[in-house]
Parts: sequence; C-alpha cells; structure tokens
Amino acid sequence: SRGINAEYGETSVAVAVESFINEIVAGTWVEQYCMLVSDARHEIDLHVFSQPVNVPTELTIRSKEATPAEYALRSSGYAKSVIEVISETFPDVNIKDWYTPFVGVSNRQVLGLVAQLLVALYLQKLVNTVPPTKEGDEEELDSIKRT
Repeated sequence: SRGINAEYGETSVAVAVESFINEIVAGTWVEQYCMLVSDARHEIDLHVFSQPVNVPTELTIRSKEATPAEYALRSSGYAKSVIEVISETFPDVNIKDWYTPFVGVSNRQVLGLVAQLLVALYLQKLVNTVPPTKEGDEEELDSIKRT
C-alpha cells in the first residue's frame, strides 16, 4: 500500500477492493472481498475481508477446465474467472450481482458490510492514534468520534 501513496501523494487516502476465490476445504470454493485503506499521513494501513460466499462447484470446475495445463499462474488461479464462466453459462444473470441468484444475498449487501467495518476500524484507529497537532484538529477529531 505504500506504492499507492507514492503514486498519489503522502496526503492521500487510498481505498481499494478486490474479490478472490479460495478453496477452503477440498471441493468447497468461496469468494471473498478484500477491502483496504491506506493513509500515509496518519500511518494507517488496514485490510478487512468479507464473509466468504460459497461459489457453486460447477462454476469453479468450468473455470479450471478452461485453464491450459501450462498456464503460468495455475497454482494461484485460473485463466478464466468465475464471472466469465457465469456470463457464458447464464447470460441472463447480472454479473455485477451474481450473488443474489446463486446464494440469496446481493454483492452490494456483502460489500456494504465490509465497507462499514473498514470505516469503523479506520475511524477508531484515526481517533486513537492521531493527537491534535494544530488548532482545529481537536474539533475535527471530536466530530469523527460523534459519527
């Protein structure tokens, strides 16, 4: 995350989100979101993860089958994403919210909970680690505490 701040400046706060799938036990695949915040000015780097959401086994099997044996990244992923498999196999499913038809909860709900957690942890860290340094900072911190 220091690379993010090098690109955007030491006073920037960067937030990023990425999803990934993971085989937690043999034959059981889940997707999770990782969301992070990097605040170089206050030396805060936080990562939070969503609740794992089961990925239908047939989707991961299709993704694996579509990946050539010589695929360089095969040990850590497949050439075709689950989203690509869904869009090819179920063209009527909105790939921006594939959770709803497959698991009954929306991507938006899962991301919303992760975002709430990240904000709460960030504010807690900010309030507990940043002493007021100039006039006005104390009022700003009091405002954050009330949120």
